[in-house]
Amino acid sequence: MGAKGVLNIAWVNVSNIPLDKRHEKNIAYVGSLVGVTLEIDQSTVSRPESVRIKLGCRDAENIPAKAEGVLGGHFYDFFTLWIRS
Repeated sequence: MGAKGVLNIAWVNVSNIPLDKRHEKNIAYVGSLVGVTLEIDQSTVSRPESVRIKLGCRDAENIPAKAEGVLGGHFYDFFTLWIRS
């Protein structure tokens, strides 16, 4: 009762997370800038180009391509790319 919508689920690649700041807490934070972080693909955490995150969101086809956030006292732009299944 009172639900506003259904949670969509999407896998996204997120780039521009500095390698020295890539741990579960920071990756989950970056995912939360555009949705709800549900899972982190651990095999991609050390991959230099991007990290793969499973997100819960309102509309998987309209995930923002860029989000701004703060890690370690510095602002960064994080870039997302929806992985079409």
